[in-house]
Amino acid sequence: MTVADALGKVRYVVDGAGERTDAIVPLAAWKALLGAWQQSLEKLEDKEDVALLATWLKKRAAGKAEMIPLEDLERELAADGLL
Repeated sequence: MTVADALGKVRYVVDGAGERTDAIVPLAAWKALLGAWQQSLEKLEDKEDVALLATWLKKRAAGKAEMIPLEDLERELAADGLL
């Protein structure tokens, strides 16, 4: 289900004046929307990671990159629960 399909399945509750006050989203549509949002977040994070790496590679090529020993990196990653 695409985001457009999911949004097309949303039903609205209106008040006496005809103003929308709430939305009812079918579970399948909600799951599709959550999946699409998660993919968008992952793409944004990937772009950020690529930009950080590109910046570091330029600094490295210019001899200005900050380097640390592998053991220090492993210690930092372990302390952050990433290793």
